[in-house]
Amino acid sequence: MSNYKPYSHAGQGQGYVQESFSSDVGATKRIANHTLRPVTIKQLLSVTQTQADNDFRIDGHDLGQVTFIATVRNINQQSTQHTYTVEDGTGTIDAKRFPTEDEDSAELNTIVVGTTVRIVGILKSYNQKFSINIHAIRPIHDMNELTHHLLEVIYVHVSSTRSKGAGGMSMSSAPHNNFASHSMANVGNVGAGSGVVGEDIPEQISEMIRNHSDAERGVPRHEIIARFGQLTGGPEAANELINAMVSEGALYTGEDEDHILVAY
Repeated sequence: MSNYKPYSHAGQGQGYVQESFSSDVGATKRIANHTLRPVTIKQLLSVTQTQADNDFRIDGHDLGQVTFIATVRNINQQSTQHTYTVEDGTGTIDAKRFPTEDEDSAELNTIVVGTTVRIVGILKSYNQKFSINIHAIRPIHDMNELTHHLLEVIYVHVSSTRSKGAGGMSMSSAPHNNFASHSMANVGNVGAGSGVVGEDIPEQISEMIRNHSDAERGVPRHEIIARFGQLTGGPEAANELINAMVSEGALYTGEDEDHILVAY
C-alpha cells in the first residue's frame, strides 16, 4: 500500500515514543500518554475509567493517543473550532479540531462530508459525552489502509487481552491460542501448499465471506472454522479469531450467532 508505514507494537501491542523513563508510577503514566493505539469508535465509546484519576482504559490498559479511520458524516465549522461527526461502522463520535496558523489548509479543505479520513487524537469526556480532540486528520486515498487498520485493531486487542494462555503460558507457547502468530505483524507466507501465500488470515476470512454464495444471509460459522482451523492452530483458535473480528467491527453476525457477515 502506498506511503503507509504500520505502527510498531511494543509491550501489549501498543506502539510508543521511545523515551527513557524510570519504573515508578509516574513514569508508567508518562509512557501511557505516549502510546498510539489503533481503535474502533465502538471501543472508544466503551472505555472504562479508573477511580483514582479518571484515566480512560481499554482492555485494562491506560489510553494515550488513539488513531482510527472513519467517514465524515457532518462538519460544523466555527472560527475557533471545527467539529467533524465521523462514523466507522461500529459507532459515531464528534472529533474536534482547533485551527492553527501553520496547518495545511489545502489538504484540510479536501475533507468534506463523505470523505474517509484517518484521525489521530485523544479521547475527552464532557457531560457524559465522548469526543476526540484532533491532533492530526488527513484523507484516506488507499482503502488498503483501512484493511490494515482493522487488522491492527484486532491484533492489539487480542494481544492485550490474551497475552497469557492457560496455566500462565505466553501466547507464543500456547498451542491453540496463537492468534498473534497469524497477525499482520507476523503472517507472511502461510505455506506454498495452502494456496494462500502472502495473505493475512483475517483478510482471507473477510474475502471468503464476500465471495460466498450466502454472503447476504451470512456464512455459517462452522464453514469458516473448517476452512481456517488448520491455518490458525485448530478449530478453537479459528473460532476465537472470528469472535475477535466481530468484537472489533470487522465482522458481524447475521440471522443468528452462527452466521457471519463482513462489515467492509
